Formats: sequence, structure tokens, C-alpha cells
Amino acid sequence: MKKRIFAIFLLVAILSTAASCAQKQPDAKTSVVVAGLRGPTSMGMIRLFEEQSLNSDSYTVEYIAESAPDALTAKIINNEIQIAAVPTNLASVLYNKTEGEIQFLALNTLGVIHIVGSLDIDKLSDLKGETLHISGKGATPDYAVSYMLQSLGLSDDIELVFYPDHASLAQAVIAGDAKAAVLPQPFVTQVTMQSEQIRLLVDLNQEWETITKGSSVLSMGCLIVNKDFAENNRNFILDFLKEYEESVNWVNTNTGEAGILIAKHGILPSSDLAQASIPSSAIVYQSAQDSKSEVENFLQILMDYNPSSIGGKLPDENFYFK
Repeated sequence: MKKRIFAIFLLVAILSTAASCAQKQPDAKTSVVVAGLRGPTSMGMIRLFEEQSLNSDSYTVEYIAESAPDALTAKIINNEIQIAAVPTNLASVLYNKTEGEIQFLALNTLGVIHIVGSLDIDKLSDLKGETLHISGKGATPDYAVSYMLQSLGLSDDIELVFYPDHASLAQAVIAGDAKAAVLPQPFVTQVTMQSEQIRLLVDLNQEWETITKGSSVLSMGCLIVNKDFAENNRNFILDFLKEYEESVNWVNTNTGEAGILIAKHGILPSSDLAQASIPSSAIVYQSAQDSKSEVENFLQILMDYNPSSIGGKLPDENFYFK
């Protein structure tokens, strides 16, 4: 009898101790990875990088910058990244590929692609009979430029030569091997700073607006989020978007300080280049609902030109975060 009573007391003591320990365990933090691409799509969030924003007792937030969209894609699909800055057409591809598991949070970059070089031209039609060098076959610049050439009836009159990345094409321009090249910011600024013979030849924003009769803008970059994460952490997302917008406004009005931080975090190679390119990098913040119409128009144009450019079909209403 005494042994039974002792055993009961011992069991109660063990359970009480276990309960006490369990109560003292801190709540587990939620890990969040925010990723951007080196270049304009990450420049707008540089203050978040610097301040390691939104780290708290509830969230551990890591900010990373990748060099190419492909490096992000697998991690986004595998939910290793919760929030990312990516090309807008890639957002649509991912939405279709994951059957709606990612959402469009905000438009963050407008038209940053231009034609630079040493030819004596000032519009796309002047390129007839010439060679146009372009980086990233199957990427947004490729689709956008090819659509414009087709619309002007120039597809068979201009030879396209593709380079694996923007950096190698920029070097070809500087070396004089590419007389006309499609490059995004900040590479446009980089090559024009290198030589007086190299200049901005064609503003593709103006060409796009003319060709689309003002119905669309080059909606180049955006923020996306894992849908499940957004649904379960809505307040975090709203706080993130508020701080992101503040960062964009700060970058656009404090180019010197922003340039230093952009170089510090490896988004661009130098603060001088960053400062010089910010005004032309079309860094913006437009919420998903505010930018929905122009993004739909942009994706529709790409869809009509090449359905695979946006993942085979236009995203539905659920694509846009509310």
C-alpha cells in the first residue's frame, strides 16, 4: 500500500515538473526569408536589409540577395523563401506552376530596360538590318523586346544575339563588341559611365507605350509571397508592406545614403553606380490591388505573344493579395 501511494506521489511530481518545464519553454519563433535579386528589384528594400526590419520576439527575419531568378525559383517552390522580389512574368509562372501557392504582393519596378551602344539610332525601327544583342533568353527583356519587334514588323529584319547574363553583355558593350544592346538598369548607367562613345540609344518605355497605345506599362518587377504564410501571418505581411513602401520612398529621395547601403549589401558593386542609377531605375511601390489593372494588361500582352512567358495562362483573381 505504501509502495502504491509512493508511486502515485512520484508520478504526480514527475507530471507537475514536466508541466512546469513546458510552461517555461518560450514560444517558437517563425522564420521568414525575404529574398531579392541583385539590381533594381532589391534596391527599393535596402533599408530593410540594413535595419534587419521586423525581427522580433515572434519572427526571425533573414534578408538575402541572389544573382539570378533561377536561383530563387526552386527555393520559392520549396517554401524556403517566404517573400521574394522577382520579375513580374516569373510571378505568373510560379503562380501557375504551384497551382496558386504564391501571391502577388506589390509592383516594385517599372521599365528599366533600354537599348544602349554606339550606333547612330534613336528608335527601334532604325535597327532594321542591324544586330541587337540581348541577355537572358526567355526572360522578361527577351519577351518584351521580341513583342515590340513583332508589332513593328521587324522580327525578320533584326538579328538577335543572346548573352547568358547582363554582366557579360555589359562588358561586350564596353569593349565595342556589341554596338546595340538591350540592358536593364543599373547596367545602362554602368556602360555609359565607362565611355563617351556609349550612350542610351532607345528608351524602351516610350517605345512600349507607343506600341501598346498607352494601354500598358513595362511592369518589370514585383513582390510575391507564399500564400499559406500570408494567410497565417497577415499582420506581419501588412507591417512588411508598410516598411517596404517607406524604404522605397527613402531610397528615391536619399540617393547618396541609399547608394552606400546598396553597395554595402552587395546589391550593386559600387555606391557611385548605385547613386547614379537610382533615378533611372523606376523603383516604385504599388500595392497588388492598385497595380492590378496595369499588371493584367502587361501579362495579357506577354500571353498573346507567347503563353509560356507567363506560365501558360493569365492568373486569376486570387493571384492578387488583398
